[in-house]
Amino acid sequence: MASKYYKKYIRIPPGESIDIRPIEVIINHPRFERLRHVSQLGTTIFIFPGASHNRFEHALGVYSKAKRFCAKMLEEGFLTSFEAKNVPLFGLLHDIGHGPFSHLIEELTPYNHDKNGAKIIDEMKKEIVKSGGDAPFIKKLFTHKSPLSKIIMDKNLGMDKLDYLERDVFHTGFGQRPDLESVFNYLTYLKGEMVIDKKSLESAKQIQRLYLYMYKEVHLHKSSLIAQRFLQKMIMLWLSIHRVNPLELWTLNDHELLAKIYMDSDERLKFLYTAYMQRNLPSTGLVFRIETSQFRERLAGKEIKVIGETKEFFNKIIKHSSPQALEVLEEKIAQAIDIPAHTVFAVPTLSTRRFIPEDISYHDEGKILSLQKSQPEYFAGMSGELNGYLALRVAILGDRRIVYNNASKIHKLIKQSIS
Repeated sequence: MASKYYKKYIRIPPGESIDIRPIEVIINHPRFERLRHVSQLGTTIFIFPGASHNRFEHALGVYSKAKRFCAKMLEEGFLTSFEAKNVPLFGLLHDIGHGPFSHLIEELTPYNHDKNGAKIIDEMKKEIVKSGGDAPFIKKLFTHKSPLSKIIMDKNLGMDKLDYLERDVFHTGFGQRPDLESVFNYLTYLKGEMVIDKKSLESAKQIQRLYLYMYKEVHLHKSSLIAQRFLQKMIMLWLSIHRVNPLELWTLNDHELLAKIYMDSDERLKFLYTAYMQRNLPSTGLVFRIETSQFRERLAGKEIKVIGETKEFFNKIIKHSSPQALEVLEEKIAQAIDIPAHTVFAVPTLSTRRFIPEDISYHDEGKILSLQKSQPEYFAGMSGELNGYLALRVAILGDRRIVYNNASKIHKLIKQSIS
């Protein structure tokens, strides 16, 4: 039994101290320790060198914020002691199921990190009980069907979002640090919703605007997306060569997966691995944009052909944007311009659903109100940027002029392939 004088804290950026005594058995579990080696922002580190933080750090941050918020809700009578104990533990474990490079492999397998996380909870029942938690209750929260999961996973003001926004801003050095204190002071879990007091509505709007800013400028950064497709293509090649069960990917961390590719004897993988590790990223030679948004593409004197296309074109691209469909498209392009298929990359910017802001719930004396109904112009302004970010890039590991000079042929081929 530990002495009453025993203390143990972990410090994480930007300046939190987390008392890990109640959760020490959980974070010492191999499944949790593995999160030290799963990057939070994946290939974004190629653009922002400070973005080396991991899911371990983020999980502790979510736990810390959730513990503080739930203690306040318990004191104010909005949560029971059972809920106030277990919701922060769900926050601690909400990312336990992530595979290597976080979301990158989810499109390559018939699994996702929530399903994997719920499975891992079964392996950690003993540690959860020792931490005072209820494993079946926490496992149910992974389905997101309980309103209590919103305390962690709410799209506007959940502890997950509040933590990763603050953490990503700190580590990338990009964006303005969010005013979390104003949010915490006026945030309530009310009638199954995360609701901000009308007095602090601007702080909630600031969080939402910051998210959109970071999503556009960091997560949708074109070089990051190219690097992401590069890594994904490399993993797919490794899987196909060795007929690896994609579910085996979930047992690996970032370094273990790269080590397997590094040790492979296939010449294509050797070439791709060396280029990736030396940040020899594919060069864009052709970009498709919405007809009214071609001006958005920054050429900087490079030989990049920009072609305007219709919304219908991008709607069809969305239907052909799975990693497997992109692989087929890349093979067709490679054959048409007579270059190796593993050197061609089709990189869409299509995840623009995140640009559409979700409604913010706020209250005035306990009456829950909708920001979307009271300020529709606020939402219309942000949603209006949607089309401007739609893009499809064709890049090559080599001389971009090969793609540039064959732009018309590639354009025609892509339109035929998606029709």
